[in-house]
Amino acid sequence: MTVQTRFSIPRRRVLAAGIGAMALSIPLAREASARYIQQRGMSGGGLAQLEGSEEPRLVNFGLFASAVQLPDGQNLVLGKLQWIEAGTDFQMQSIEVVQCIPIPNRTDGAEVRGRLQVNGEGDYPFVARAMDGGAPGSALDRIEIEVNTEAARQGARTEASDDEFEFVAAGNLVAGDMQWIIADIELGT
Repeated sequence: MTVQTRFSIPRRRVLAAGIGAMALSIPLAREASARYIQQRGMSGGGLAQLEGSEEPRLVNFGLFASAVQLPDGQNLVLGKLQWIEAGTDFQMQSIEVVQCIPIPNRTDGAEVRGRLQVNGEGDYPFVARAMDGGAPGSALDRIEIEVNTEAARQGARTEASDDEFEFVAAGNLVAGDMQWIIADIELGT
């Protein structure tokens, strides 16, 4: 008769090792699955017909603003605003974009804050509100901007270089498009 020896591990050791491995892996799995990057952005531009004057006033503008919240909670904001009024020498260009957030009580637009120069001079706080109201060419997208007004100065990091200058304009795009982008990106393991 032949005797075969079997290799055996005590059941209690196997059970303890399995529970220990599971306990070590669960916190890592939760941490990896709960990591997100939150991204909000407004991008676009075109030709807008400004309101508030008898003569047609047109502005050619471009706006890009993006706010990203990284998994560690740190915020990264990037952006640029360019504003050129047709038939005039009036231009505005951003120096810095510091905020891009959803417009309160709306789902179609962004409020963008920062600092800009007028005709290459000065340092003024601005707030722009851009709405993505429809497809390109629908005349439903809209741009509103305030420079050095009380609303623009809310939360500004620096003082304006001139307290006298203020600018307010608003209008719908007659050519071009605005795109409001919201993405919550889950990071893989």
